[in-house]
Amino acid sequence: METSRPQQRIGIINALRAFAALAVAWGHFVAGQGKYLGPSGKYGYLGVDIFFVISGFVIPWSLYRSRYALRDYPRFLLKRNVRLYPPYLASIAITILATNFILVPLFHIPRMTVTGRDLLLHFGYLNDLAHVKWINVVYWTLAIEFQWYLLIGLALPMLVSARKWLRFVAISAMMAAYFTVYWDRLVFHYLPVFLIGVFVFQYRSELIRKREMLGLIAVMVLAMSRLSGWLVPLVAVPTGLLIGFATLESRVMDRVGDVSYSLYLLHLPIGVSVIGLLSHWLPYSSYYLGLLDVIGVAASMWAAWVMYQFLEKPSQEMSSAIRFVRRAKPAPAPAVTAVAEAE
Repeated sequence: METSRPQQRIGIINALRAFAALAVAWGHFVAGQGKYLGPSGKYGYLGVDIFFVISGFVIPWSLYRSRYALRDYPRFLLKRNVRLYPPYLASIAITILATNFILVPLFHIPRMTVTGRDLLLHFGYLNDLAHVKWINVVYWTLAIEFQWYLLIGLALPMLVSARKWLRFVAISAMMAAYFTVYWDRLVFHYLPVFLIGVFVFQYRSELIRKREMLGLIAVMVLAMSRLSGWLVPLVAVPTGLLIGFATLESRVMDRVGDVSYSLYLLHLPIGVSVIGLLSHWLPYSSYYLGLLDVIGVAASMWAAWVMYQFLEKPSQEMSSAIRFVRRAKPAPAPAVTAVAEAE
């Protein structure tokens, strides 16, 4: 990252991260909790698509600002793993412990057994490819994100090329993959969502004009209407447009956005354990289920803050210390920069 230029967060990104993480957590907590609470989290899973749009924007933006070149590809992957791995590995351990020592006795469910092969598959985000169950169901999205890193690191030089036809070739190739690979456990199924973020990045980096960005987003909506339906575009498009045009400064949302990755990783083992313990100790009543869900969210956020302070933040700093080879001429960029380390 170019340190000589003033750094400024795009505040809306952290707010969107916060909203997405809370939506997913709430959706998991209230699932099946009656006709009032249950519907309130019915569409919480769409928070994942918000995260995908954000990654579609932030990763190219950060790489472009850092004057990334293809020879930096191994170092880019190293940076991402240093940034994301420690909280991920810690959450695996926490999930196993919470399941076997809290949830199993509470709900009399089978103990979680994890083999060395299971752990190795988790380390490589390969569970879906090997048809092995994830320890934590949210991890499948981390696999999609990692596949995106593998792809965008290779495709970025074409996507930022001054040659319009080369950018067109890259986007066309991605869309061809979208229409030919249907499995929803591969990144190709979500490429239009990621590309909405990419088009916003190209617009904010002055590679394309506003009209071209809007036209490309419209093409993505039409493409998704066939395979993904209309719900995903109804979330992905506003997310992209907010990143492109909105400004927001909120200390609360900014703080929640900072810990959104840890919150996403921990909300099931921590939140479900807290809700389960409280519901076990208190007489059952549907009247305070919502309160227990709120307490579960609060407990998850507290655990996320602890993990952020002691594990995730140091991981960000270690990742930032790994730099790409300096280029003689910096890439053109607008006045503000996104903070990819918070992703």
